[in-house]
Amino acid sequence: MRRQHARAGPEEALPLVRWSSRTPGIVSSTSPDAPSARLCPLLARAALAARQRCEHSKRAPGPSPLPLSGLSSSESLVDAISTASTTAALAEALREVEQWQWTSDQEAGMKRCKTYVPEQPALAAFYVSSVNEWKLLQPRVLVLTPSSYFRVKYDQKSGKVEHYRKTPLRDVLSLEKTADGLKIYLRGQDGRAGPQKWYQRLERKVAQISTGSKDNAFSGRVKDEFYYAREYRPSLPAGAPLSADQVTDVLAAALHKTAELHRDSLPADGAPFEPPPVLTTDERRQILHDRKAAARAEEERAEREAAEAELRHAVEVASASRELEPKTSSQINSAVLSRPIKRARRAVEADASLISRAEQLKAELEEEHRVRVEAERLERERAEREAATAELEAACTQAAASRDATSLSRSLKRARRAVDVSEELLGRGEALKAEIEAEIKAAREAAEEAERERKRAEREERERVERDAATAELE
Repeated sequence: MRRQHARAGPEEALPLVRWSSRTPGIVSSTSPDAPSARLCPLLARAALAARQRCEHSKRAPGPSPLPLSGLSSSESLVDAISTASTTAALAEALREVEQWQWTSDQEAGMKRCKTYVPEQPALAAFYVSSVNEWKLLQPRVLVLTPSSYFRVKYDQKSGKVEHYRKTPLRDVLSLEKTADGLKIYLRGQDGRAGPQKWYQRLERKVAQISTGSKDNAFSGRVKDEFYYAREYRPSLPAGAPLSADQVTDVLAAALHKTAELHRDSLPADGAPFEPPPVLTTDERRQILHDRKAAARAEEERAEREAAEAELRHAVEVASASRELEPKTSSQINSAVLSRPIKRARRAVEADASLISRAEQLKAELEEEHRVRVEAERLERERAEREAATAELEAACTQAAASRDATSLSRSLKRARRAVDVSEELLGRGEALKAEIEAEIKAAREAAEEAERERKRAEREERERVERDAATAELE
């Protein structure tokens, strides 16, 4: 079961510490003599307990407190670490770590590592298990110095230090107490990158190749302050009086306090840095959740403003189309509102009155467009009807005089296609056409009959001539 730090409520905000409104789980000092300006809830409670004991000792003198070497609980040690005002006081408080029930090999390893690191003095050493990029546990010794910490690989069999890695405290961004240990978030990669980061690099490369752009945005995880991490788990021998969770509290308090003292020792004109806050997993998740919610709210705000601006411009364009005189149906621009209205509807908390006004304007323009289209259709029908009527009357007059129905037929077809042409005119034209066609047919038949009679007379004449010639020859 995960052990989470309880969050202090408003009722616990005594004069010593108060909650910070910027980062969940971080407290800041309200007293000028407060030892720490940024502490986790556990350190805040320890500092509060120290202040209360100090005030109690002033009011009611009692037996002298135990020396630091006599501390027997992690809370007392965290209390001593949080109240240390100098590096020497912090080193004195961390001497309690050497009194823990380490094995002889572990004690020898920590002493060797403390003297081996190039930066001195070494404030404390912790035997831990480092979680590498393959999620494997590696026995290591963490050596804490005033400005850095070292992860040292120590071989217990040979009693030698194989290698170490130095991490400046200014590169530590935050400390997270997990269910199994302490996770340290850094500015850059600590050690080799794991398979998860390899896959992200491969995914980014594939996206760049597929799009043909080196500037392609990577859709994977964003590199925030929680991107590069290294986790450490306490390694205590069996039967130790302190649990791994208590050792994690001490390690987190030591790292935070050392970074704070290192920050205070730097010159005022140097590059500033903030000591790493101590968070729980829930607090880190809450920070990321709030950040994501803020980014989403910002995107929604930007989209809302853009959608409203586009809709207002579309309303202006559509309103201007109503003022054109004279205007045709194609000039009534209601379609310009369709897309901006849809975009504004999708936007979060867009101006409802603006959307309603645009929809009303769109409905009015569509109605005006429908009326205008109907009027234009009727006007076209009227013009076509008058033109067809005039053409048919002229064709009837011409056909009556020329007795030719060719132009009359074409005019009749146009008049039939036109709307509401006079039926009397159509009937007169049809009758005249039928009369002319009948005359033409009768004339054609008479001509055909005369042609047949001529041909019959010529044939009879040829036969008579042939008969006379044959008779004469026979005689």
